[in-house]
Amino acid sequence: MIRIRHIHDPELKAKVIAALAERRGMSPAMIPEWFELDDADYVDLLNDIRDEEEGRDIEQPDSRM
Repeated sequence: MIRIRHIHDPELKAKVIAALAERRGMSPAMIPEWFELDDADYVDLLNDIRDEEEGRDIEQPDSRM
């Protein structure tokens, strides 16, 4: 588990909060610092951020399914 407050890089923290807020359909200001993510959710958010930065199509079907 990781809490938002434990992300020390301010740029990464802002990106994670923005991605989480987008997933939940809410404003980034509504995500509290104490919010906890399990490891799998955190990795999924990091992958979404990377894909967006690299311009990958996020809506591609997952080949693992």
